[in-house]
Amino acid sequence: MTTPVYSTKKTGSRGELKAQVIFADIGWAPPVKLGEDIGTDLMTFARDDVAPEDKERSWDLGAPVFMQVKGSDTEYSKPVNRRSGEPGWWFHENDTYHFDHWLSFGLPYLLVLVDTKNQIAYWAEVTGDAITSTGKGRKIFVPFSQTVDDHNIEALTRVAVSRRSNGLEGSAWNGKLDELGPADRLRHALVLPRLVAPHSNRSVESVGFEQAVAMVMRNRYSELTRRAREGQVPKVQEWAENKEWSWRFLHAIRELVSTGGSDRFEKLAADARHRFERDAAQVIQACAAYTSDRAQEAVDVLKPTPSTKPADRGWVLVHKAAFLLELDRPKDAADAAKKALVAMKALDGDLTVSAIRGSAASILYSVSGFAAGDIQSIITAQDHAGNWWRAQAVSWALEKDLKYRFEGWTANNTTHFINSTARDDLATVAWNAAFSGAWESWRHLTAMNAKLAFTSTDDPTRVAAALEAFTFIGEKKAAKDAARKMWLDGPLDALSLFVDTVAISDWSKRQEGPSTAILSQAGDLLDVKAADHVIERILNLLDMDGRVRVHGSTWSYRWSDADGALARLLKAASLKSHKRVADYIISDFATCDDSIAHAYLRVAHSIATADLGITRINRLLKAAVKRGDHYAIDLLEILGPASPGAIAELRKHSAAGSKNATRSLLVAGSTERQDFIAFGRSAAETVRTMIEDARGKDGSMAVSGYVNDQLDDLVLAAINTNDQKLWKEVTDALEACLIEQTQQQRAVRRLAARFSDLPAHIQRKLKAVAPRLHGRSFGSPFGSPNEFPAAVQHLQIAAGIVPDLEVEALLLHQRRNDPVGFVKTLGAWNSERKLPFLAMMIVDDDPTVRAHAGFSVVQHATHYPGDRDRAFAVIRSALMQDKGCALADGLAKGLAAYPTNLLADLDKSLRGHRSAVVRKRFVN
Repeated sequence: MTTPVYSTKKTGSRGELKAQVIFADIGWAPPVKLGEDIGTDLMTFARDDVAPEDKERSWDLGAPVFMQVKGSDTEYSKPVNRRSGEPGWWFHENDTYHFDHWLSFGLPYLLVLVDTKNQIAYWAEVTGDAITSTGKGRKIFVPFSQTVDDHNIEALTRVAVSRRSNGLEGSAWNGKLDELGPADRLRHALVLPRLVAPHSNRSVESVGFEQAVAMVMRNRYSELTRRAREGQVPKVQEWAENKEWSWRFLHAIRELVSTGGSDRFEKLAADARHRFERDAAQVIQACAAYTSDRAQEAVDVLKPTPSTKPADRGWVLVHKAAFLLELDRPKDAADAAKKALVAMKALDGDLTVSAIRGSAASILYSVSGFAAGDIQSIITAQDHAGNWWRAQAVSWALEKDLKYRFEGWTANNTTHFINSTARDDLATVAWNAAFSGAWESWRHLTAMNAKLAFTSTDDPTRVAAALEAFTFIGEKKAAKDAARKMWLDGPLDALSLFVDTVAISDWSKRQEGPSTAILSQAGDLLDVKAADHVIERILNLLDMDGRVRVHGSTWSYRWSDADGALARLLKAASLKSHKRVADYIISDFATCDDSIAHAYLRVAHSIATADLGITRINRLLKAAVKRGDHYAIDLLEILGPASPGAIAELRKHSAAGSKNATRSLLVAGSTERQDFIAFGRSAAETVRTMIEDARGKDGSMAVSGYVNDQLDDLVLAAINTNDQKLWKEVTDALEACLIEQTQQQRAVRRLAARFSDLPAHIQRKLKAVAPRLHGRSFGSPFGSPNEFPAAVQHLQIAAGIVPDLEVEALLLHQRRNDPVGFVKTLGAWNSERKLPFLAMMIVDDDPTVRAHAGFSVVQHATHYPGDRDRAFAVIRSALMQDKGCALADGLAKGLAAYPTNLLADLDKSLRGHRSAVVRKRFVN
C-alpha cells in the first residue's frame, strides 16, 4: 500500500499536541511528528521501569509505536456508543484506505481519541481482528476504559512489543549473532548457543568470542581447537592467561563444562569490562557453586545492580529463586521469581527471555501448593526454543550412542559395553539447561548421564560420582537401586566410601530421601560409631522436622525412607542404638496410625530383641497388647523368641481363630506339634479354595492372591508334623494341576530340597506326579517371577526320574535360559560331577546367581568331603574376582546352615567381613 505525500500539507493540531504531552506523562518517549506526511500523525517508543521499587530509572524497549490521533473538545468528553455493554466510541471510515494503511506497517499502531478540553486520551490497537465492516467502510471500537495513563501502561506496553518476531528458519546456518546487540550476545551464547554458534560446515574468516562460547556449549570443542590451529581464534593454550577478558572467560567455561567445576568466575566477574559481562560471570559462578552443593554461596553471589539490564536482571533473579528454593525458602524464592518476571515483562521477542521466563514460571508453580497454580501458564511457558533445541540435542546424542552400541553388538554378539558416546553431549546440554535456569531439566539430564555411567563403566571414581549425582538431584529410586546393585556386585570400595560421606554430610530436603534410601541398602557398611550417629540423626530429624517432608509443593512421608535405613543401620550399630530405637517404638506404637505402625515393624525386625533386657521387652509387649490389631500380632511375632509372654499372647489369639497368630507362633520359633497342625489346617482350607476357584463354576474361574504362599505353608506344616491328612492335602493339590504356577513353585522347591527326608509313600507319589506336574499360568499376576518349570525340573532330579546322562543336558539348557533357576536346581543333583557346574556359576555375571552358587558350593563341600580342597580353591578364586557382597553373603548363609571345621579359614574371614549383614549370618 502506498500513500501520496504532499510536502506542503500542514501538520499539527491541538489533539496531537495534547497526545504528545499525555504519552510523555506515562514515561514513554515524547511522540514526534513525522517529517513528512505519510498518513500517520505521531511515532513514539515504549519505555518501561526496571522494577516497581526503582521509579527513577526506565529503559527504552526499542519498540516503536505509531499512532493516528483524533481530537475534539466535545466529541470525546463522554462515550456515545456501546459494544457488548462496554461504553466507548465507534470510529468510522467510509472506505478502507486508512485502515489498510495502518495495518500495512507491520508494527504496533494505535488509534488515539483525545478529549482536548479535559486532556484525556483514549486508545485502541489497530489490528485486523479489531476492525469491523460497516458494509461500505470500516469501523473500530475505542473503549472508554482504555485511557492513556498509569492504569493502562502495562496493556500499552504489551501492545508495543506484541509484533516482535524471530525468524528461526535457517538459524542453524546463519545464527542470529549479527541481529543481536553487543550486550545480548553473551547471554544468547550461554542460553541459546544454536543461535550464535557458526555451522560446522560454514566457512568464516574468524570466530568471535561469543561464537566460541556457543561452540563449547554445543560440545564442539574439538572443532574449536581446529579453528584455533587455523588462526580463527587464539591458540587454546593461551586462553587461560589471555590479556582479553573474553578468552579467559571462554577457558573458564570450557573448564567448567568438561570437568564439572571451575573457580575462575569470581575473578572474571571482578575484572569484567562491562556490566553484562559481570552479570554473566556471576550467573555462571552461582551455577558452579550450586552444583558443588554450595547453595547459600550461590545465592550470595547473585547481586544485580541498578545498571543491570532488564533481561540480565531477570536472568540473575531466576537463578536466585531456584537456589532459594533449594535452601527451603519458598516465599523468598517466589518473591525472586516474581521480580524476575517483572524485570522481563516487556521483552517479548528475546528468545533467551522466553527460556528464563519458563524457568521463573516453573519455580512459581512449584511453590504454589498442591493442585494450585496455573497449569496452563506453566505448560505454555515451557514451550520455547531453548527446550526444543535441548530436546533435539539429547535426541542426537542418544541416537549416536545407540548407533555405536548396535555396531558393537553386531561385531561381538554381546551387550556389555565399557563406553558411551553420549555422556559428554548430555553433560554439555545439562550445563546449558543450568545456565538457562531450567534446573529441573538439568536434574533430568544429570540423571540420564549418571545412568549411562552405571551402565557403561565399572570405574570406581565415575561410579561413585554417578551415585553422588543421584543423591544431589533427589533421584531417590535410582539412588536406592544403584546402591543395591553396588552392594551386590561392586565396586564395594566406592560404595563404602560414599556411605561414609553420606553419614556425616548435611542433607538438604532434596538430598534427604536419596541419602536414607542409599543407607537402606548399604548402611551395614558403616562402622559402629557412624551407624549409631546416623540412627540418632534420623530419629532427631523425625522428632524435630516431623514425619512429613515438604519441599516446594511436593511432600513425602519420612518414615517411608527412614524405616529401611534404620533397619539396615541396626545391623552395624551398637546395642545402645538398638535400645534407643526400641524406646522410640515403645513411645508411639500403641497409638500411631497404620502406616507408621507398618514402618515400626520393618525396623523392629532388625532389633536385637534377645539383648534388650526383660524390662524393655515387657514394655514392647505392653505396647503391642494395647494396640490389639494385626500389627500387634506382627510385633508379638518379633518378640516371641525373647518373650514367653509374647508367645502366650499369640497362642491366645490363635485359639480365638486368628490365622495370623497361628502363623506367627511358628515364625516366632514354636515347635509345638499342635501349632503346626493348626497352621496346616488353615493353609489346607485356603488351598482347597484355590483349587475350587481354578476349576471354576458355571464356566468362570477365579485366581486369588494371598499375602502368604499357602501351598508352601501347607508343605511346611506337613514336613514338620508328618501328619497324614496334611500330606494328603499336599499331594491332592499337586495332582490337581490347577493352582497358578507361581503359587506352586516355592512348595515344589521345598519338596525337592527335602526329598530324601520325606516319608517313603510321599516320595513315591511325588515321583508319579513330577513328570506331569503343571499349573495354570497368568503371566505372574502376583509379581513373582515364574520359576515353575525350573522348580519342576528340580523335583524331577531330586526324585531320580531323570537319568544321570540326561541331567547334564537338562541343566545346560536351563543354564542358558534361567541362570537363577539353574543354580537352585543344582542343589538337588546328588552327584560328585556338579562341582564344575557350580564353579562356572560362582563367577556368573548375575550376583544373585553367584550368591546361590556360593551357598551350594559350601553345601557340596560338606556332603562330599573329598571335594573340600577343590571347593575351597573355587571359593577363594571367586572371592578374589568378586567386587560386591552377594557372593560373600551366599557363602555366609552356607556356612551358617552347614557349619564345618573343614572351611574354618573361610568362616573366619567372613565373620570379619566389612558388611554387617554378612557378619550377622553367624549370629543365632
